[in-house]
Amino acid sequence: MPTLSVSSLLGGGSVGAVLNVLRQIDVRPIRAAAEKPFDLAFVSRDPALVDYLASLLYRGPRAHERPHDRVTRSISLGDRDGEASALRASIVVIVTREADPNTEELALFARLQATKTPTVIAFTDAIEGAMRQRWLPAPIAPLVEANPAAAQPSALSDAFATRSLIKAIRALKTVDELALARFLPAFRDPVSRSLIEETAAANAAYSLTSGLVEINPIANVPLNVADMFVLTKNQGLMSYKIALAMGMNADFKQIMPQIAGVIGGGFLFRQVARGLIGLIPGLGIVPKVGVAFAGTYAAGEAVMRWCATGQEVTAAMSKQLYEGALQRGRQIAAELVKRREARTPRPPRPARPPKQLRDAAPPPTPTPPSTPPSTPPSTPEA
Repeated sequence: MPTLSVSSLLGGGSVGAVLNVLRQIDVRPIRAAAEKPFDLAFVSRDPALVDYLASLLYRGPRAHERPHDRVTRSISLGDRDGEASALRASIVVIVTREADPNTEELALFARLQATKTPTVIAFTDAIEGAMRQRWLPAPIAPLVEANPAAAQPSALSDAFATRSLIKAIRALKTVDELALARFLPAFRDPVSRSLIEETAAANAAYSLTSGLVEINPIANVPLNVADMFVLTKNQGLMSYKIALAMGMNADFKQIMPQIAGVIGGGFLFRQVARGLIGLIPGLGIVPKVGVAFAGTYAAGEAVMRWCATGQEVTAAMSKQLYEGALQRGRQIAAELVKRREARTPRPPRPARPPKQLRDAAPPPTPTPPSTPPSTPPSTPEA
């Protein structure tokens, strides 16, 4: 394990300390999964519509930065060669109207189900009727919002349709989320935010079980260095995944020194370390867990903003991110502690003797009241 001293965390050596931790991570499998192309096929009677829907997925943060491989294609319903190729796709999105008979669409869906091809059904109308059962178990992506009170059908909204497609495609869990985000910019924001939420929650849970801050009676260092190693490693791994998802340079050696500067060189990392040192065991576990969540969440937000805009994260921005995350971290910490206490088994109560034995037992013999010992009368002096 690399040396991670308190002085390096609080002083100018924090970037080096972060890099020492991050060098322990083997990121090759992560990078390979993020850079693996996939095949997302849209099938519809309206080729222009599916071309437009596919184009929505290429909008998002750093949309100009994405792999050259185009991972979406359009297939006209009735094109037998195209439908045959859809059976080999990573994901198929059938776009239709729920109110239509959908004879050909259902026939294609049956073939896709037989070959276990992951499929999403996208509706351009919003009926949500009993006919929807025909498409189970495929995830449904309504492209327009249901509004029963409206006299006219709702128009297709780019934002709503994009969110709906993203949610349904992610629900399949068949393509690595980092690859979805790296190739399709519309996935970048939701995937990166999920990474931040998951890692912050994981660090909070870890700090709950470890205690996070302990006093070393020998070194008199009020910081558990082993715990800081784990938390920093998790933050570094999260940051690299965010960079991959946001379409940044995938070369770990090139991108991580810049990321380490974002989370380690400025106010943010030292603020977290000072917060940890300021905590003592007598304050309880909730503040410690809250700090672990807040530090991780703020670091993820800082990296995500830097990836999206290239803007340096100032001390004021870092402080704002950290303080906002700390309030939420305290709430999550209280919930985690409450769940842990609910799962902790209580000691069993002593078993009572059977009723028959209690009834048969003789009544206890009353104890006579104690009397003070008598004092012999004093003899008057002669």
